[in-house]
Amino acid sequence: MSNPISETWPAWLDQQELQSLLKQEMADFRSIQSIRGKWEQNLVRPTYSVQLQIECAGSKKRCLSFLVKSPHMSPSGRRFPIEGDFSMELQMYENILPALEGLYKAEGQDIRFSVPFLRTRKTRCLLLDYAQPRGYSVANTPKGLERPAMEAVLSKLAAYHAATVRYIQTGSDKKRELPKLVAGAAGELKSLLQLRFHESLRTHNAREYEDKVKAFQRYVGGTIDHSDTRNSFNVILVGSCLPNNILNSTDAFGHVKDSLFIDFQAAKYGPAAYDLFSLLLTAPASPKSLHFDGYLKFYHDQLIANLGLLKYRGRQPTLTDLQLDLLKYGHWAFEVATEILPLVLSPFGSGDEHVDDDIVELFRNPVYSEQIRELLPWLEDRGYFEEE
Repeated sequence: MSNPISETWPAWLDQQELQSLLKQEMADFRSIQSIRGKWEQNLVRPTYSVQLQIECAGSKKRCLSFLVKSPHMSPSGRRFPIEGDFSMELQMYENILPALEGLYKAEGQDIRFSVPFLRTRKTRCLLLDYAQPRGYSVANTPKGLERPAMEAVLSKLAAYHAATVRYIQTGSDKKRELPKLVAGAAGELKSLLQLRFHESLRTHNAREYEDKVKAFQRYVGGTIDHSDTRNSFNVILVGSCLPNNILNSTDAFGHVKDSLFIDFQAAKYGPAAYDLFSLLLTAPASPKSLHFDGYLKFYHDQLIANLGLLKYRGRQPTLTDLQLDLLKYGHWAFEVATEILPLVLSPFGSGDEHVDDDIVELFRNPVYSEQIRELLPWLEDRGYFEEE
């Protein structure tokens, strides 16, 4: 290999193992000529991007791009307050996602939920085919997604949720394999984000919410129990259903043709309401609440169609069922709007650490200020901002 190592090459990514893996997977592979790497900061978790120049049979040159994940990663930069489990992500990529796609294939449908992948055995790295060179791009755009793009993403989310429900129905052991979405102690980052949000209310001309926000933060942080979800519509959650975790492919006219999810470290078994709040309060163009009900109905229509296609045996959720779940778990809407949305809208570049000063700047972002002024009264009117 010539010029094999970038200055930021991580110690946990073994180049010899990478070369052996490519030999195993590609019949015409001969050698790696050069490697470049960098941290991608615009995803839901900072992920190491690798670009390879390889030589194939007949002295032909080819470029490969991968997003590399590892249990040994300790990246810097933007972090979302969403706990992840690398072993769960491996299970999703190696077992569950192929099974979900197989359910549709059995019905004559070719649906993919994520990108192709390779895995190293010694270092346990997950190498995801970096779809950006093939016309996919991260869905987190400065202005948000307009309605046609949102409907394309919702259609894929509904197909994914429907497949997970059918998958769980295929065996009683399937649900036991999955971690559950439960309330946990607020992490240090969550606590800091909530503190800085409360302090920023006057900046947003929302001083009248200071007492209510403070009381609701105490309520969310201490008394909510998620353990009984028996009456909810439960799925295998994407868990980080944000525009930073979605790759969209567009046609020549800018219309979204396909959507893929990248990160599954937060995948858990729990109410679909969690993914719905995460997506609907972060991805749409402003005003975010304008098409909320329309998007929910569109998702429900797509969900029911896919459950029928997959021959789901059981009670199908009504639109009212979903609305009641959103009301029951309304505190998730508050958390998304106050912890996740400012990070989605963050203008920070690839080298920034989210230390305290940077978090203060998150809440000074004028785009976030405009959107939270819209969302706070809407959350209140919908009952998503009320203690039980």
